[in-house]
Amino acid sequence: MKRIIVFSLLLTAAVSYAQFDALRTLTPEQGQDVRRPVEAKIFASTQEELAAHEAALLEIFQASDTTLEGKQYTCRMLRHCASEASVPVLEKELLNPELSQFVRRVLQGLKASSANDALIAPLPAASNKITAGIIGTLGQRGSEQSVKTIAPYLESENAEIQRAAITALGNIGGKKARKALAGAKVDSKFSSEWKMAQIKSAEKLKPRSVLFFRSNPALKVYKAFLDDGDENIRCAALVGVAKADADEAADMVLAELNSENARIRNTALGLLAVLPSDELVEEIEELDTPSQILVISELSDRKATEAETVVLKLAASENAAIKTAAFQALEHVGGAASIQPLIDAALDNADAYNALCGLNATGTDVAVIQALETTKNEKVKVKMLECLTARQAKTALPAFVTLAKGDWNRTSASAISGMASLVSEKDFSIYADMMLSTDNKKKIMALEKSIATAGQRLPDTTACALPLIEAYDKAKGEAKYAIIRSLGSIGGDAARGLLTQAMASIDPKIQDAAIRGLANWPSMDVAGQLLQLATAAADDKHRVIALRGYIRLAGTVPDFKPAFAMCQKALATTDRPAEIKSIISCAKRFKEPQVLDFLAVQLDNPEVFTEAGWAICEISGHWKLKQPSIPILQRIAETDDQILAKEAKKRIKDNQG
Repeated sequence: MKRIIVFSLLLTAAVSYAQFDALRTLTPEQGQDVRRPVEAKIFASTQEELAAHEAALLEIFQASDTTLEGKQYTCRMLRHCASEASVPVLEKELLNPELSQFVRRVLQGLKASSANDALIAPLPAASNKITAGIIGTLGQRGSEQSVKTIAPYLESENAEIQRAAITALGNIGGKKARKALAGAKVDSKFSSEWKMAQIKSAEKLKPRSVLFFRSNPALKVYKAFLDDGDENIRCAALVGVAKADADEAADMVLAELNSENARIRNTALGLLAVLPSDELVEEIEELDTPSQILVISELSDRKATEAETVVLKLAASENAAIKTAAFQALEHVGGAASIQPLIDAALDNADAYNALCGLNATGTDVAVIQALETTKNEKVKVKMLECLTARQAKTALPAFVTLAKGDWNRTSASAISGMASLVSEKDFSIYADMMLSTDNKKKIMALEKSIATAGQRLPDTTACALPLIEAYDKAKGEAKYAIIRSLGSIGGDAARGLLTQAMASIDPKIQDAAIRGLANWPSMDVAGQLLQLATAAADDKHRVIALRGYIRLAGTVPDFKPAFAMCQKALATTDRPAEIKSIISCAKRFKEPQVLDFLAVQLDNPEVFTEAGWAICEISGHWKLKQPSIPILQRIAETDDQILAKEAKKRIKDNQG
């Protein structure tokens, strides 16, 4: 039994690495059918399995009968599973021009220090090309132990090697690498790369502390290149200073915001984000206009409340651009001190008004309500009402109600409109009382619209409807009709009961209001009733109203089959172009063959040809409709409407391609 188990395990192992053995005879002509199984096995392995894969790949790499392509590809796979165990095997091929770069890529990713030793050892015997490659690999590894070895190559007569040494020491960085770079006499054609390498090497220089004094040697390196003639060097140096000491960099960065060089100016702009807010606040007033605007925007993005005082001061600037930026910023940096200035400016300055609407400072609502209640200027009252509405300031509702109950004017109209955003279900008795206390048709219409908006926002339809239902019997004239229409916008069982009763009334105005209310119903439960009215109502006007309500409900249905069925039923009840256009708009939401056919039929109606044509163009790009839409688009392309014809031709070309 034991022999069977052992044999089974050996057989499993042999099968397991059969994919790897195919690498022994790999040729450039062979495709992914050989490579893909190897990749799949390695990429799906656990950490424990990788060691076994490494051993198998190394055995293939060393085998004398493995092809060059096989060895190169084996190195590619070793990059995903190699460990220190690979070093002694791979280092033997570092001087092999056909394998060196593949081996180096494996060694580059290893954490083992022995990889550094392996790379350094063959340098004296390496060709120029391989020398440059090995130096580059040491640089990518950040090998500090190789600095002494690489340094002499900085003055190599071979350009490729010299460039590799410059780049490598920049990547390695630190005190020794920077010193080697600074003292080297490099070819003038590598001047920019040499300077950039020094800047990069300074990133790893550590700050020094002596007693109470602290110095940052990196700053000295960066500052040395701030006035360089090469814009790339200056930008890199500026970035270095900002990263090393943001406080120290503030003046330099802000000064470069005015640079005539676009690259340097954009670099400075990007560095604003790393500068301390207090430095920006301190310097902002000394900057020119474009720079001030940039800094204001940065402080705003940070929501830097410490900038409130200076931004308020800038909001009083005579410069329109600065004033605009400052008011916009106050929404985010403003506190209690900003409230009154924003209130004072809100009427005449849209940015100040928007900032006041969004201001998150304690006491804002109280201050705006006070301004609303104390001002005698109707325009200011309206502006404060609009602001409180935008802020959804629930505590302002009593003030809104007081103004809404006053004589009909711009103020009462704005208050009634704003109530829709502030009321809760328990406040609908206010609407009922106001309906009963006015006979002004404009106010009644405003109340009806506000009720509809509020009712659609609030979840408890019964609580919203009951106060209005109770007021219905007491209401007279236009108020009575408005209550019926309003209940239609609210919906719910209680409202539907009253509307059903109203539709049976002998009063034609009550019937009219009930049908209009039903047409505004927010849910699908009245769809059947609306369709029946659209076909059977005695008054043509009521048939149109009911149909429009039915089409509106169809537009709220998200699923194709029921929505499209409603569109078809609606079309069967009318030949009016206005309603057919609405049906087209509803149907085109769905990119289905049935819709394409449906729309194509509408092209026969000259009064809706344009709407149907545009709808077909819109849906024709869907993969299911590309080919079947082409003959229909060709028909549309013949229209006298040049814009539509051009679009149809474009769609034909796209769909044929």
